[in-house]
Amino acid sequence: QYAFTNCSVAELINLSPQADRITPYFGGLFLDEPLPKDGFIDLPDKPGFGVTLNREGLKRPYVRSADEVIKHYYANAEIVAPTKAHMPF
Repeated sequence: QYAFTNCSVAELINLSPQADRITPYFGGLFLDEPLPKDGFIDLPDKPGFGVTLNREGLKRPYVRSADEVIKHYYANAEIVAPTKAHMPF
């Protein structure tokens, strides 16, 4: 069961545009997104979020050149991870 008292998301029903069936909340982003049935959601026991990303449907919102890809890769690879968790404010 995945519901909490006074939780607005748990009370949300995802309907198709014709309101004749329940549809996945994230559209086609996940191949195996759990859908509510009889008021319950069976949570997957897979690691992480428990869903599989649909890589076929992914696309970049803009085109990047090979030089930009390399530049961004090295910029992110050089970031030092924090050693202690802290609030940013």
